[in-house]
Amino acid sequence: MTDHDPSTEPSDEDDPFVPTGKWASPAIYASNWKSILIVDSMLGFAVFWIGFLMILFWNWFVGSFVGALGLTYMVAVGRRYLQWKWLRQQAGLDT
Repeated sequence: MTDHDPSTEPSDEDDPFVPTGKWASPAIYASNWKSILIVDSMLGFAVFWIGFLMILFWNWFVGSFVGALGLTYMVAVGRRYLQWKWLRQQAGLDT
């Protein structure tokens, strides 16, 4: 028989959506949290378009890399949106 050790079971602290340390932003609980994420995604969109213009007018390789960085940043903002929405629901705030 194996002994069951409850200390090895995952807890709420192990949840990947719970930010800790430097990742725990107070902006999560701000009333304008959606505006913060919209402005943040606009940065990624601008980088994507800079990459697109680089492809057209300069170098396709560098432009593709810059454009991919912009798209990756927008995907990260989308994940942050889901995380912040979940955390606000856990705190009982409107989403």
